[in-house]
Amino acid sequence: MSNLPRQSDIGTILDLAEEEIIAKNKNGTVIAAELALLAASLSTVADFIATISAGIALRQVYIDDLQSQKEQKEQEAQMKDMQDQLNALKKEIKALRGKK
Repeated sequence: MSNLPRQSDIGTILDLAEEEIIAKNKNGTVIAAELALLAASLSTVADFIATISAGIALRQVYIDDLQSQKEQKEQEAQMKDMQDQLNALKKEIKALRGKK
């Protein structure tokens, strides 16, 4: 079931709006100008939201990049530690072989 209004609903809404315009004595140009102002305001708000969203996304990219760099450095440090331990074990093995 669709949430979209039916054609008859739209026609009814337009008829009511026309009656209201006539009752309030507003001409079409004034209504069009008011709608244009409303549309421009909504567009400005949407642009602002899009700008904020882009800023948040960019900040997250920076955070992810920094986290990745941190993890890379930690992995490199662990690899160096492991290599140092291997070198120390090799040295001990050579020393033990030499004592026999």
